[in-house]
Amino acid sequence: MCRALSLISIATLALTFQAIGCSKSDPIATATDCSDLGEVADSASCDELCAVTNGDFCEGVGISPDCSDLRVGASVDVCGVPVLPPIDGGDLIELARSANVSEFAGSGAPQLGCYAEGGFPSAPGTPEMVTFTGIAKIFSHGCESNSLDINVYTVVRDGSSNDGMPDELVGTTQTGADCTADDAGVPEENEDCVDAKFNGSRWECTYSIANLPTETELLIVTDGDGWAPLYEYNIYAPNGEVVDGTFEKDIRALAQDDYTIIPTTAMGKNMEPGNGAIGGEVHDCDNVRLTNAVVDLDQSRVLTYFTDDETTPLPDIDANATSTLGLYAALDVAPGPVNIAAAGVLDGQVVGVGFFKARVFADSVTSVTFRGLRPFQLP
Repeated sequence: MCRALSLISIATLALTFQAIGCSKSDPIATATDCSDLGEVADSASCDELCAVTNGDFCEGVGISPDCSDLRVGASVDVCGVPVLPPIDGGDLIELARSANVSEFAGSGAPQLGCYAEGGFPSAPGTPEMVTFTGIAKIFSHGCESNSLDINVYTVVRDGSSNDGMPDELVGTTQTGADCTADDAGVPEENEDCVDAKFNGSRWECTYSIANLPTETELLIVTDGDGWAPLYEYNIYAPNGEVVDGTFEKDIRALAQDDYTIIPTTAMGKNMEPGNGAIGGEVHDCDNVRLTNAVVDLDQSRVLTYFTDDETTPLPDIDANATSTLGLYAALDVAPGPVNIAAAGVLDGQVVGVGFFKARVFADSVTSVTFRGLRPFQLP
């Protein structure tokens, strides 16, 4: 049974809590000594939590945690979501950009200015109708992202019980039946795809959907025969990134087999029928992947981070923060609304690296990648 622990115990047992997914109903018994977490803000929602120093971005969009019902080990408050401390072996671990990855790479210091007042993005502009194009990229295993259904929705944001639900269907398509056909897909070397058709390459189909709105929060849902339903939130096309009427946006496809393999690897068992999962990445304000970020949500879950194998990432039960891929997952989550937050340490200060309101759907995966404060999230 999980018990209330001191901050010292948290430092040594953080991995255990992530692996077994202690219930949110295990309260912390005493107030947290925030001095052990370096520089933090003066106040937080609960005495047991330490506030991030850049919490201005939470104003008007964050939540109020139940201070009598906090998860064991959580000691950082990000917009009202309690998050485990970003520590390793008792020491604070600093955020770093991922330089040696093929996607979303960058060097230098992490850029988090968009979370501070004065650096907030501009409000959404006037929507334009454009064409989204990109590649249907396979998350983990698989040699061909063919026959994938792609549906694009606006998102309900009215503060009701339906908040975060798909709203209006604004675009739909399906990838081709054969990604290896002329101009249908893009090959990438993959040692698992060795049969005569693929000849050592994974083939990922391209897609195109016309008449989608810019400057609008969107949700992309992918599914189909052999594919697990995947709801990708935080899709936003700024007018300034449209080129000749086209916005480039790769999407994700998750094989139905991986919907079983990933939780089995992380938990040693399948998820309960009717529950779902959340996964995504942590990026900075310039859309660069971040290493050593920590993520949590306000629902019971099993939390895991991933290896740095960019071709076939799998859960890493020894990790207590993001690898160079910035990947995280929360497994076996009950369907319904969920609040997700990310934190880290930058120059000795505990900072927020993202907050998002999404939903979990039965027997499906919800994808939330933090990419800085978005215009539709302005305080």
